Amino acid sequence: MTIHVPKLLGGRYEVGELIARGGMAEVHHGYDTRLGRTVAIKILRSDHVRDAHFLSRFRREAQSVAGLNHRNIVAVYDSGEDQLTETGGARVPVPWIIMEYVDGYTLRELLNEHGDLPPQEAARITESVLDALAYSHEMGMVHRDIKPANVMVAGDGTVKVMDFGIARA
Repeated sequence: MTIHVPKLLGGRYEVGELIARGGMAEVHHGYDTRLGRTVAIKILRSDHVRDAHFLSRFRREAQSVAGLNHRNIVAVYDSGEDQLTETGGARVPVPWIIMEYVDGYTLRELLNEHGDLPPQEAARITESVLDALAYSHEMGMVHRDIKPANVMVAGDGTVKVMDFGIARA
């Protein structure tokens, strides 16, 4: 089954190039036409749109993470669902999440490119991740998938934890 992702979601979010593809979703570069800002758009993968388990997990992530407001957690701005057309004409609901776009690299990419980080930089990144996790725990949410691929380091050095897809409240 192939689903063609439209150029516009929710009547306002322009869908751009694919940034990443994970086990549950794809993340695209996007643009919020109403607010005039760059965003990241997470869309449930087409091979999961008919799976109630994946739909539920994706919707739960949108609701859970939207309640978190911390400088070291990627912000969720909006979420919704659009009815998209499969090849063959069937209509299926495809949920999406609009998130803060972080212009940088994952910690995994940095480690692959540079090897070990200088101790001070490693400590700074670790402290930021721990701040984010402590906050999410205070809010009653456990990440459950913290790893270098789920930590972004922006060009200005800001650290952001992302992908609460299997989090538990």
